[in-house]
Amino acid sequence: MPLDPALKEVLLQFAAAPQPNGLEEMRQAVIATSARTPKRTITGVSARDLSIPGPASALPARLYTPEGTAPAQGWPLTVFFHGGGFVAYNIETHDQVCRELCAGAESAVLSVEYRLAPENKFPAPVDDAYAAFTWAAAHAAELGVNPARLGLAGDSAGASLCIAVTQRARDEHGPAIAAQLLIYPAADFVNTERYPSRRENAEGYFLTEERMKFFGQMYLAEAEHGAHPHVSPLHAANLKNLPPALVLTAEFDPLRDEGVAYAEALRAAGNRAEHQPGPGMIHGFANMTGVSPAAAALMDTAAAWLGRELTQAG
Repeated sequence: MPLDPALKEVLLQFAAAPQPNGLEEMRQAVIATSARTPKRTITGVSARDLSIPGPASALPARLYTPEGTAPAQGWPLTVFFHGGGFVAYNIETHDQVCRELCAGAESAVLSVEYRLAPENKFPAPVDDAYAAFTWAAAHAAELGVNPARLGLAGDSAGASLCIAVTQRARDEHGPAIAAQLLIYPAADFVNTERYPSRRENAEGYFLTEERMKFFGQMYLAEAEHGAHPHVSPLHAANLKNLPPALVLTAEFDPLRDEGVAYAEALRAAGNRAEHQPGPGMIHGFANMTGVSPAAAALMDTAAAWLGRELTQAG
């Protein structure tokens, strides 16, 4: 399918903008770009900021709750981790995504700001993500949510953190997870050459192959960490007994094929997993629903799936 016309215009604007010089400029640029991006109007959602304990320091978080009468046992809860290559973005840049998921899934959403690389390399972000998830489950009554209906969601690096949390919850006998929504996850930092999308979409579509290499260098203190199952789940020895998953991919994304491969690997291990392709989409489309009706439709479909899975749990 051709590139979505609305996203083509976005790419032209990106190309015309001054390119950041270094990591700090990139961090500031993506925050500014996020603030300027048009947003869909979402109603019926309340939000409040929290500070929750992490392994090394307090973690900023934001709790989104549907307005109206909650179910008798409390709202389902989705713990959300933002993308950004493990080095950028925050809860503010993904405020719109979380509002859309809250409204579309009829689930409370806890968005968590984890420590970023390179200041905090692997496994620090994974440790933060798992600590936040277990804290949320333990404090369900305080949050007004149902601990029997817990989900995970994230985009890009955040989706990778979700994957790691599912493994740790399984291996460490953590809280049960009813669903995981994985939006264009990075699933293989080792054998990237096996995926045609890494070559086909290496340049010109927002996320580049060069930028992915940079993210890996920032995130991983040692090259061998790339093969760790919490980093590259496609190299995990055990993918059994993991939560139902929906994996969204984008047609013009270097990470497309490894997302597809991860959904297939989950199914091969006996899990229930679906793959939702994103025809005409680029990496980052979850943050572009106010620009692209096609991106909005995909995210609405994903939110509806998440809501169904959480409602059926418990």
